[in-house]
Amino acid sequence: TGVVRSPFDYPQYYLAEPWKYSVLAAYMFMLILLGLPINFMTLYVTIQHKKLRTPLNYILLNLAFANHFMILCGFTVTLYTSLHGYFIFGQTG
Repeated sequence: TGVVRSPFDYPQYYLAEPWKYSVLAAYMFMLILLGLPINFMTLYVTIQHKKLRTPLNYILLNLAFANHFMILCGFTVTLYTSLHGYFIFGQTG
């Protein structure tokens, strides 16, 4: 119809069918379930074993920490947004 609604007020189902948003939500949930324990184990094992404290492993540790932060902050927002079909946190979110 040519009418573009605000992405902060209404579900954006003209961009994709609702089932596609559900598939995205399921995919993000799977990434959260797999990513959190893997990154936690990487951090835990590297901190516990002194032999693993090498410069290269510090880079990997940094990546695991950053990925952990991304999972907690980014993936959960994407999951919540895709469940509702639009960005529910508004323009300031």
